[in-house]
Amino acid sequence: MPVADFVIRIPRVSVAVSEAELVAFLVDAGDQVDEGAPIYVIATEKVEQEIEAGASGTVRWTGQVGETYEIGAEIGVITH
Repeated sequence: MPVADFVIRIPRVSVAVSEAELVAFLVDAGDQVDEGAPIYVIATEKVEQEIEAGASGTVRWTGQVGETYEIGAEIGVITH
């Protein structure tokens, strides 16, 4: 049975934060990543933070660096 893709989303870093800017991709589209490895950076008004992969597989980005997204917005997927 195939495993579903893992959706990469903008995480909630604080209860007071409702959106974050996607600052940088640390891996390129098509790269293989391991779960737990840093793959992108977000910034809120208070902090810049590296975000780790939630699964292992191949990254495909749908978000754009420099854009601001609501918490929970999809910015990519990791396929197995």
